[in-house]
Amino acid sequence: MIARLLATAVVLAAAGSPALAQLGKDAKLLAPFKPVVAKANESTVRIKCDDKDTVLGTVVDESGYILTKASELKGAVWVRLPDGSEYEATTVAAHNATDLALLKVDVKGLKAVTFADTAAVPAGNWVAAAGPTSDPVSVGIVSVMTRNLTGRDTVITNPNRGYLGIYPTDEKDDKGALVGAKISELNPGGAAEKAGLKSDDIIIEMNGKKIVGQTSLRDFLDTLRGGDTINVKAKRKGELKDFKVTLGSAPKDRGDVQNSMGSNLSGRRTGFEKVLQTDLVVDAKDCGGPVVDLEGNVLGINIARAGRVETWVLPSEVIRPLLPQFKAGKFAPVSTPVLPTAPAPRKSGK
Repeated sequence: MIARLLATAVVLAAAGSPALAQLGKDAKLLAPFKPVVAKANESTVRIKCDDKDTVLGTVVDESGYILTKASELKGAVWVRLPDGSEYEATTVAAHNATDLALLKVDVKGLKAVTFADTAAVPAGNWVAAAGPTSDPVSVGIVSVMTRNLTGRDTVITNPNRGYLGIYPTDEKDDKGALVGAKISELNPGGAAEKAGLKSDDIIIEMNGKKIVGQTSLRDFLDTLRGGDTINVKAKRKGELKDFKVTLGSAPKDRGDVQNSMGSNLSGRRTGFEKVLQTDLVVDAKDCGGPVVDLEGNVLGINIARAGRVETWVLPSEVIRPLLPQFKAGKFAPVSTPVLPTAPAPRKSGK
C-alpha cells in the first residue's frame, strides 16, 4: 500500500518537474516520503567543522556515538542534535577504507539506527535520504544493487585535497631507507613555488609530521584542503629550511565540471570496496546520513556524491562489523583533541 501511494505521488511530481536531475529534491515529491524517513531523521545530526555546516552524521549508539564521513572533518568538530543543541565531539576512530569516522559526544539517550541488509534490495527500488529536519534530504531509486567496485573506483583519490603543486619522488639514504619526498618538478605558479620551494628540495616534515616519502606526503595532503596554510621543513643541499605554504586546489578537468552538475561532489568519492549505487541528489555536505527503503529500514549511510547521477551508499553489511572495532579503538585517528570532562551544550547560532 505504501509503495503504491508513493509511486502515485512520484508520477504526479515528475509530470511537473522541469529537470530529472532535480526530481529527487522536488518539494511535491519529498512530502509523501516524510513518514518514511521520520524515524531515521531522529538519528540524523548535523556535523559542523570550525562552525561551518560540513556533513551529516548517523547516531549508532544511544550513549553518544555517531558515524560520519571522515575525509570531510577538519578543525574543531561539533555536533548539532535534532533539538538544536550542539556539543563538541571527539574523533574516536577513522577508517580509511570506508571513509568512516566515529565521533563521540557527551550525551546520553540518543536514538540510534538499526541497520538492515541491502544484498537483496533490487535495482529500481525507491530509497530516501534522511536529514536533521522532518523532510527527507532527497529521494531516488537504487541504480545498481550492492556490489564490489572495480578498476579506478577502488583507488582512493580526493580531488578537493590540498594541492602543493609539485611532482614528488622518494628520497632514500645510503642504506635504501626512505628519508623524505624530493621535489622533482614544480608546477609554475603553484603553492610550493610561491612559498619559495625549489626543485631538488627534500621535504622531511609538514606541520610537525615526519614525511618519509611521496606516499606519506600524499597521505598528509589528503587531510587538508585548498587555502590551508602549513609549515614545511625541507633540506636544500644539506641545509634545513622552513617554509610557510598556503595550499591551492587541484585544477578541475572537463569531466569534473560535467559530473558536478546538479549538486556538489564529495571530495573523496572513490576507493570504496563495496557500495549500493543510487540516483539520490545529495550534496557533499549532506552525505554521512542514513538511507532508508520505503519501510523505513536503514540500508546504510550516504558516503559519497560520486557523479551527476550517482550517490554511493556504504551498505549496512560493511558498517555493522566495524562498529565494535571502532569502539574498541582499533582504528584510532592520528590525533584526538582533548575535551573538557563534560562539555556544556550550546544552542545553534551561539
